[in-house]
Amino acid sequence: MINQVEEREPIAPPIQPSSFSRIMFLFVNFIKNRPALALFVIFPNILFFIYLSCIASPQYISEAHFMVRSERSQSTPLSMLLQAGGETITSENTYAVQDYMMSRDAMNTLLKKHNLDKVFNPPHADFIARYPNFYSRNDKESFYRYYKKHIKAEIDADTSLSVLRVRTFNAAESQRIAKALLTASESLINDINTRQRQNLIGAAQKEVDESLKQLQQLQLKLATFRNTNAVIDPEKQSIPLVSNKYALQAMQTATQMQLDQTLKTTPDSPSIAVYRHQIAIIQQELKRASAQLTGNAESLVPKLTEFDSLTIQRQLLEKVLISEVGSLEAAKAQADRQMVFLEEVTQPDAPDYPEYPPTAVFMAVFFAATYGLYIMGRLLVAGAREHKTT
Repeated sequence: MINQVEEREPIAPPIQPSSFSRIMFLFVNFIKNRPALALFVIFPNILFFIYLSCIASPQYISEAHFMVRSERSQSTPLSMLLQAGGETITSENTYAVQDYMMSRDAMNTLLKKHNLDKVFNPPHADFIARYPNFYSRNDKESFYRYYKKHIKAEIDADTSLSVLRVRTFNAAESQRIAKALLTASESLINDINTRQRQNLIGAAQKEVDESLKQLQQLQLKLATFRNTNAVIDPEKQSIPLVSNKYALQAMQTATQMQLDQTLKTTPDSPSIAVYRHQIAIIQQELKRASAQLTGNAESLVPKLTEFDSLTIQRQLLEKVLISEVGSLEAAKAQADRQMVFLEEVTQPDAPDYPEYPPTAVFMAVFFAATYGLYIMGRLLVAGAREHKTT
């Protein structure tokens, strides 16, 4: 018996699936077995990763450090101020500047002068990160909320310096907006100094101006008095008149004594008539001198009384003015000491690479959030089922 060997085709070995195919097979089975996990955790994280890595526009952060210093601390070295801590550097003016940078006023200034709306809506920005986007309204309030997310001004706890961070879609734009904010803040500081100076010296300056006005009015009264009465200084002008009266009185006394002596010694002397005539003339001159000094309104004494009153008022006003000028100078010195200045420790930089969005951090946070919600949902469902069965 002849064995006939049948010729058969060789059997091909089974095709081995590739590593990628095995991974995809396992992944599909994993998803089929856990649809809730896939729906609430896996797929959202995959989509979020695709957005961060492929769609999200890079954003650049420009950072600047500054502080608000007073005039009295200008002579203090910066290193000593930094070592002194926040109590030296941080003040109500620092918080005012930070609040201004985050305010609607600063936002409106940037909108008017620096086209901030175009900075946040460049052509290359993605549809989620830009403004306006599909989920926000195109109004001032929504823009302000967007603005506060991209502009940050706060105190560094380590150095006690104020830190300004500006985040936009372009490095140069971030630097430009940061510089514009610092410039606007310097204008705010100047306005604060101006108002503070006006408050400190305004009252003192007003008192000085009022005293000067009163003194000028008094000087006009003195000038009118001199022109009306044709006298410059009644007190000085009265000195020769009084001296003349005293001289006439002395002459009258001497002549009277000579007359009395002559009457006793030689009653028939012809000089007696001469003496009597001299005495009569002297008496007339005395009456005239007395009339110039005292008597009617044209005499010197009423003029001297009015002049003394005006002079005393002027002296009092001059003393008051000197005191008020001293108070004004003291107020100016105090205002100078209380002046504040915005000093840039580091100027806004132009970043070389985008720091935002941080993909790893965002993915970790998003995964933790979605997985946490998934676990909470499972616990709630399990609790509801257990409650239903009981």
